[in-house]
Formats: sequence, C-alpha cells, structure tokens
Amino acid sequence: MDSDIPRLLAAKYAQFADDRTFSRMAEIMSDDFTQTGPGFGSNSLQEFIDNLELLKDYSATFHLVGNQVGEWHNEIYTGETWSVAAHIYERDGVTRKLDMGIRYQDVIENVEGRFRYTSRNLNVVWTQDLPCQG
Repeated sequence: MDSDIPRLLAAKYAQFADDRTFSRMAEIMSDDFTQTGPGFGSNSLQEFIDNLELLKDYSATFHLVGNQVGEWHNEIYTGETWSVAAHIYERDGVTRKLDMGIRYQDVIENVEGRFRYTSRNLNVVWTQDLPCQG
C-alpha cells in the first residue's frame, strides 16, 4: 500500500483546519468518522465538522505535521501521527499563543476506492500558553 497516503491525509487535515475550510474534511473522512479527545468527541463526520467551529475562537491556527508510524493491513491503515498545533488568540489586550503537542491515533480505510480517515483520536501530550513575541 502507498506509504504517502497517511502523510497526505494528515497534511490535508492540517490545511483544512488552518484554512477554516471545515466542510472539505469530507474529502478525507468517511461519513461515520469518529474522534475522541480531552473533553470532546464526535460520532459522525458532521458532528466533527460542527466541533471544528471552536477553532474560529482563535485568530489563527497552525498545525505542523511531524512523525508518522503505522502499518497497512490489507485496506486498513492503523498508525500514529505527531503534530504541534499553535492557536493564536488575544486575552486582556495581549496576543497569546497556545501550543499543543498532539499524538493522533489514526485509522484510514479504502472507502469505495478512496482513502479516508474512519477515526482520528487525539491525545494531547503537552500544552504551553505564552504571550507572543515580536
């Protein structure tokens, strides 16, 4: 199986989140997509897209995709993607940046000839919230 598929899907996920083109997640996720994370979850693609609206509370986000490890078992990929997600916002007149170190637990399947996430659970490893410099 093509080892570039998980990398390309993770890059598109980051792009769609940062560009705020949330409806485009349908291009890379199955209709029954699920996700769990600290304090939230979604049981369908539409619920996930609705949850992404919280990103609009930030003036900008920047998801940097890092390491990936995983394996294909026939038409199903299970693996892990590391990411650092920066979230820019203002509090008390000060621009701040909330960074999160995230490890996604990914499941990708060939759905009707197209590769899609069926689940992408996230574990926040660390956070850092500081005033922005410059």
